[in-house]
Amino acid sequence: MLVEIQCDKFKKEGQVREPVCFHEGLNAVLGDDNGSNSIGKSTFLMILDFVFGGTDYVKRCTDVQENVKNHTINFAFEFDGEKYYFSRNTGEYNKIVRCDSEYQPLPDEKPISLQTYGEFLCEKYGFNADGLTWRGAVSRFIRVYKRDTLDEERPLRSAKDEKTADAIKSYMRLFNRYAAVEAQIKQAAAAEDEKEAFRKTTQQYNHVRAAKNDKEKETNEARIAVLEQKEQEIAESSNKGLLDLDSMTARRISELTERLINYRRQRARVQTQLNSVRRDMTNQKKGFKRTFSDLERFFPSEEFHTLEEIERFHQKLAKILAEEFAETEKDLASTYMLLSNEIVRIKDQITEIENIPNVSQAILKEFAQITTELNNLREANHNYDELERLKAVAADYAETRDAVIHDQLLAIETEVNQEMRQITLQILKDATHMPPVLRLEKLNKYEFRTPNDGGTGAQYRGLITFDLANMAVAPVPFVVHDSVLLKNIEKPVFAEIMKVYDSQKAKSKQVFMAYDTLDSYDTDTQKLLKENAVLELSPGGNELFGWAWNKENGDETSEQE
Repeated sequence: MLVEIQCDKFKKEGQVREPVCFHEGLNAVLGDDNGSNSIGKSTFLMILDFVFGGTDYVKRCTDVQENVKNHTINFAFEFDGEKYYFSRNTGEYNKIVRCDSEYQPLPDEKPISLQTYGEFLCEKYGFNADGLTWRGAVSRFIRVYKRDTLDEERPLRSAKDEKTADAIKSYMRLFNRYAAVEAQIKQAAAAEDEKEAFRKTTQQYNHVRAAKNDKEKETNEARIAVLEQKEQEIAESSNKGLLDLDSMTARRISELTERLINYRRQRARVQTQLNSVRRDMTNQKKGFKRTFSDLERFFPSEEFHTLEEIERFHQKLAKILAEEFAETEKDLASTYMLLSNEIVRIKDQITEIENIPNVSQAILKEFAQITTELNNLREANHNYDELERLKAVAADYAETRDAVIHDQLLAIETEVNQEMRQITLQILKDATHMPPVLRLEKLNKYEFRTPNDGGTGAQYRGLITFDLANMAVAPVPFVVHDSVLLKNIEKPVFAEIMKVYDSQKAKSKQVFMAYDTLDSYDTDTQKLLKENAVLELSPGGNELFGWAWNKENGDETSEQE
């Protein structure tokens, strides 16, 4: 767990503050009884997000960056009795530095990336579900002013631009319930791809298309019966042994050769397209990682966040193009294989035709026309049957996929809702009061609400209840709650919530919260918060950074939240 944060810019009456130390259970950041603003309560919670791998502290607390300037946050974790020390600078915020107990960088060790840091925390906090990232696990439970996690109707959202489907998938991974779903999604997608590839190849490149429906198939079968009778009559009237010939070997060599040339021409065209797509896919993989560190040396006062956002947009676009290339490459490869097989089949027929007896060209031509039509009709019906089979397989896998998705979502929903009911009873002391409700409807759709109570306090109480429930039923190691969530909650309910916060120490979990104006609460609540206060702030030199820059003093007016 997190045990310490220290920064040389944290000041109290002009002196550097002692490290802020944390413990299991409730960790309170307190303001004064006047409810003074701009003293650093929310800013400190944003620093917690920074310590846990986020970037909002740098990108959204612009007033801090402008006034405090570049600074380094030092912090320590403790796992299984061993402490791990790190530092992170607001200038080079994409790197984490491993340190000794004095926060000096470890010799001969390079800074690690945020991804590597996240993997370290996943390992130490016990996140082992496939595909689960550190930020994907914890970011949505860090609810601080200026972050995108305060929407009381969208508790799964960890960022404004996060797709609902991505939020739900990350949430399912937290419960280790997405692996089974992902396997079924891949299987269903493979079956759908196989069906579509067959459909496309029978409709393109002069292949005989499948019969459209059962009625057309029946019409084909009736025509096949007529042609087979005619074929039999011609064979019987000939003394040249046509009756013993396979229908395909009766075609003239010229006809087969023409078809062979046609298929080879089509295969060459597909090969050209396939080579082009594969070259483009290779070029896509030869991207390079942009860095603006060289520019920062020449223009140290400039901000490069916009350039970084543009680069991230380009990376997202490249990912979409890569997916489209992969889909096109798959279709072209399937088509190329089908054409190659057809060419081999025709070449075999040409070899066999050499054994045809010397029969009348007129009879041979008529016989070949009949057998050509017969084979086209038979192939059309065969393609129809094959497509229907592939449709049935794809539909079966899709049904299984949907059933697995439903079952996994329902299991999570049921577990969380039951826990929210228990917590609601615990903090409201009223069994008739409706608890918040989570509905995970689909992989890309969910609903969260507190029924029949649209008040601000009730809505934010629902959000708090949701977080506490997830700490109880999932491996969520901590939550961070800003005072904005708690301000409108009734005092008796607030007191009970504080007790639930404090009870997390029995589960070796942590709650970080900010609040003020304690003098309006009962003695026991004040005592509980005072005993668990890790940082107390107030105006007049006891702000987080030792001063307030929102006063008119000749500098730009800004605000420290």
